[in-house]
Amino acid sequence: MNREDFIPDEIWVRDEDGFFLVPLRRQDDPQRWSELCRGDDGITTQVDDGTGRYDGRGVIPTSSSSAPWVMARMLDLLDVRDGMNVLEIGTGTGYNAALLAERTPTGQVTTIEIDPGIAGHARAALARIGRPVTVVVGDGAAGFPDRAPYDRIIATASVVTVPYPWITQTRPGGRIVLPFTSEFGGALLSLTVADGTASGHFHDDAGFMRLRGQRADRPVWWLGEDDADVRTTCRYLDEPFADAAAGFAVGLWLPGCTTGQIEEGGPARTLLLSHAASHSWASLTAGSDGQSDGHEVTQYGPRRLWDELEMAYDWWVNAGRPSCARFGLTVTPDGQTSWLDYPERVIPAS
Repeated sequence: MNREDFIPDEIWVRDEDGFFLVPLRRQDDPQRWSELCRGDDGITTQVDDGTGRYDGRGVIPTSSSSAPWVMARMLDLLDVRDGMNVLEIGTGTGYNAALLAERTPTGQVTTIEIDPGIAGHARAALARIGRPVTVVVGDGAAGFPDRAPYDRIIATASVVTVPYPWITQTRPGGRIVLPFTSEFGGALLSLTVADGTASGHFHDDAGFMRLRGQRADRPVWWLGEDDADVRTTCRYLDEPFADAAAGFAVGLWLPGCTTGQIEEGGPARTLLLSHAASHSWASLTAGSDGQSDGHEVTQYGPRRLWDELEMAYDWWVNAGRPSCARFGLTVTPDGQTSWLDYPERVIPAS
C-alpha cells in the first residue's frame, strides 16, 4: 500500500508566480504526479472547497494529503493498538485511515469527512485496497456518537478550540491527537481524557488547514482609522510574526487574532493585528530607516492589541523563551485553558 494508491488523478501545485494553485493531472504529466506522490511533502487535493470560482485556478487549499513524516509523527503520538475503536476527523484521501486500520486489524476505524465528493473518493480507494474502514459524511466537529466511546480520536484538520464532543466520545484514559493553531502558529497536541475533561502537552510545530467551522474571522484592518490612537515607540516587535516559538506563545495569549504584514517601498514595513469579535485592530509601521525610534503604533477599538502583544511577548521572554513543547492545554465543559509546564501555571490570555 502506497500513498499514490489514494491520491486523486488531479492535484494542485503552485504556478510560476507562487500565488495561484493550478491543476496537475496524472494523464498530462505522470512522472511529476508520481514524484510528488512518492515525495515527503503534503499534496493539495482540493482548492476553494471545490467551487472552481477562479476560472480553473485555486487560491486556498481546502483538502490535502499530509506530509508522510507528519502523519507518522501523529500516529506515533496516537499510539493505536490492536483491538481499539478509532475515530478520524477529516478523511481526506483515505490514506491515513488505511494506516490506522493496519494498526488495529481486529478493532474498528471510522472516519468522518464533511465534503461528500472527497468522502466518496476515499471510500472507493479504501475498498480497492481492502481496508475495512467506515467512511461517514458529516461535520467532524460533532464527532460521530453512533460508534462511541472511542479509544483514540485523531483529527487531520487544525482547530483553535477543541470541540467538546471529542472529549465526551472518548473513553477515560483514551487519547486525542490533533493539530492546534492560531494565526501566529500551530503545533501538534496530544490530550489524555479523564472523566469529562482532557489535558496534555503540545509537541512539534505543525501547520494544517483549519476545520471548516473554525476558519479565521475576516480581518477588520483600517476600520475606523480616523478615530485610532497613534503613538511612537522604539520597539520594532517583529519576532512574534517571524519566529515559530515566539508566535506560538503569543498566539495562546491572543486567541482570535489575525495577523498580517505589508511590505512597502524601502525598508519600512507594517505589521498588523486584527480581532474581529471586538472590532479592534493595531499596526506598527517601521521608521523610514527601519531602525530609528520613530516606529508608529496605531490602535483602534476597545482593545489595545499592540499593547497586549508587547505584554505577551515580554512574558514569553521572561519565561525563558519556551518552545511549544513546554505548553499544554486543558479542556473542560466550561472551555479550554492553556498553560506553561503544568496545568496550574495558566497563561493569562487577553
